[in-house]
Amino acid sequence: MASTLRSATSPSRSGAHRVGRRDRPGRVTTMIEIGGVANGRVHLSVDGPVATLVLDDPVRRNAMGSDMYASIPELVTDAVAGGAVRVLVVRGANRTFCAGSNIAEFADRRLGDAHRGYDRIEHEAAAALEASAVPVVAAIHGACMGGGVSLALCADLRYAADDAVFAVPPGRLGVGYPVDATARLAEVVGRATAAELLLTARRIDAAEALRIGLVHEVVPADNLDRVVAERCADVAALAPLTLRAARAALAGRPDAVELAAACFHSDDLREGLAAFEAGRQPEFRGR
Repeated sequence: MASTLRSATSPSRSGAHRVGRRDRPGRVTTMIEIGGVANGRVHLSVDGPVATLVLDDPVRRNAMGSDMYASIPELVTDAVAGGAVRVLVVRGANRTFCAGSNIAEFADRRLGDAHRGYDRIEHEAAAALEASAVPVVAAIHGACMGGGVSLALCADLRYAADDAVFAVPPGRLGVGYPVDATARLAEVVGRATAAELLLTARRIDAAEALRIGLVHEVVPADNLDRVVAERCADVAALAPLTLRAARAALAGRPDAVELAAACFHSDDLREGLAAFEAGRQPEFRGR
């Protein structure tokens, strides 16, 4: 049965409001509303070991406003609080991932030195996803542009529908693409391919995204939810401490050696060995 971490309306640290909406018995979706009026929001729901963040601005194809970016760090923290969640999914509402950042805000929030505050909020959102205590999975339908690509690159695993379209087009507008996002893009697809995407701003389809390594798998659009659920179940069944150490090593974090060593002192290793000897599936607890 699905549940959420909070259901009461309360102000968040980002200045937005958290509203619990009961969708069906036993399920409440937590969403962000700015000023009490939906102006782009991020929903958080938890279903067993899987938490899901949904980017939702139907008017702008889920383009990220500054308040949406600002809500992500707190929602990521909420999602993994308590230790029951094993994987975090990021997806867009209405079969579209994210059309980028909300250009309607740029005149007020990104011209001149005003961009520094906006860039900080955007960076903190990306950093929160990268630093998540559990693996992050991006489920990508439709448009994944600019800031949407940046968010997707923060995920450990990226699965795309065959209707997905990708582009990194800051040059078409004249904005500076975040340096950390540029570095992530180069790390994932290689410097030459990253340069080609940034310097031409051309769009690529899901098949090309798979070929260059931007996504891990492409599936028919109607099958994406099922495939992502299956992949999340696979991740959730594995030993959390092992995955945490692996993610730290992949990110080059200084605590990777310590985290890997801790696995050898864990109850989960004892459970894994016992399950192997008994010919059964292990039940890992993350300790």
